[in-house]
Amino acid sequence: MIDTLILGAGAAGLSAARALHNAGKRVVVLEARDRIGGRAWTDTTWEGIPIELGAEFIHGEHVSTHALVRKFGLTTLPARRHEARYMHWHVSGDRLRAMDDLPPQLAQDWATTSALYEALAARADDAPDLSLRDYLASHHPHWNDDNYRMADVLLAQTCCASLDTLSCADLANEMKRDRAGKLESRIAEGYSELFWRMVEECSIDVRLNVVVRSITWSREGVQVTTEAGEIYAARACVITLPVAVLQHGGIQFDPPLPTAKQRAIWAFRVEPATKLIYRFKTTVWQADMRYIAHADPTGRWWLPGEERRDASPIITQFVTADRAHRSDNLLEARALAEGLEALGMVLNVSAEGIQQSVTKSRRVSWAHDPFARGGYAHLPPGHADARAVLAAPLDDVLFFAGEATAYDSNPQTVHGALDSGTRAAREVLA
Repeated sequence: MIDTLILGAGAAGLSAARALHNAGKRVVVLEARDRIGGRAWTDTTWEGIPIELGAEFIHGEHVSTHALVRKFGLTTLPARRHEARYMHWHVSGDRLRAMDDLPPQLAQDWATTSALYEALAARADDAPDLSLRDYLASHHPHWNDDNYRMADVLLAQTCCASLDTLSCADLANEMKRDRAGKLESRIAEGYSELFWRMVEECSIDVRLNVVVRSITWSREGVQVTTEAGEIYAARACVITLPVAVLQHGGIQFDPPLPTAKQRAIWAFRVEPATKLIYRFKTTVWQADMRYIAHADPTGRWWLPGEERRDASPIITQFVTADRAHRSDNLLEARALAEGLEALGMVLNVSAEGIQQSVTKSRRVSWAHDPFARGGYAHLPPGHADARAVLAAPLDDVLFFAGEATAYDSNPQTVHGALDSGTRAAREVLA
């Protein structure tokens, strides 16, 4: 008999499988897609640069991802998108400026906003749970729309949310537990390579193209039925599926999940996350630029090949929430054309000139993926306890992992998902 079934072969599922396998347990991983990795997916067809279609960065020099990178002999490259001299902001009606060259009032506003955001870590546990917008407004009553648009792009959009839907209590909980560090990097070989190394190291039994439709569970064990009618029985099951997939209701639980668990699932908000990726014949941006932020309509841009000077110039636009909704509702060709027009406007390059320089482009919409149904999850005010409730095991049979459950790490990150899988494995073993 299988000791543990794991649903989902993303970072959380593979981390749980690896830990359980190393503890001597028989593990089977069921994955609905025809690949592993979940919302981390590397495209290797871009002339020597592995392009991340989903998760891209290692957020911090102290996170668990680095131990795996070292173990498997992979390489990291620094990502300098948040260093002031490399990070550029487009001021409407003005030129593209480095963050250390902003107009004085805007620079002062951003500095105080950044400090105020970091101060959330000192928030009292019994303080009212405001939205990030209300929290900022309470300290900056003089703010205008430009200030809020900047905070939206640089703070809320990073969480795949809007200023109105981010719980300050949840942000504070994460900051109090944050030990990740400030330095960001990429895996030179790509996230997909890391995950394949995890599978190969332990010969993890991963079954691809297996769509789960029902889970029957009791204290005696679990029975999982797939879309093809296959039945898998195990002593325990670790569920690592994105919370939006659980909300969608494509998987039936018998008996139904307890009310508290269902409330925790429905507490989350999941917005779309979309990348527009372009390759150029020649570089059309200035040499010291790594990251561009702009309020409307483009959101954020960065260079996935910033440390690979011998490769073709490639730039990625990343939009979430309302901006991603708009992009996703367009035909791909139109969305790519509008993205390119916006980039030309920001860079002050003619539309004709920038279009002629593009040799390849692609849109990746995670809201269109039926096994993701959006980007990473966030919590609105009043629901900051939902991560721990979602993560809690049921009857020592059902266990839960995934970035949304990372209440003791950094949610919305690959290392948060990895940590949640390790945590779930410990719970199974206990």
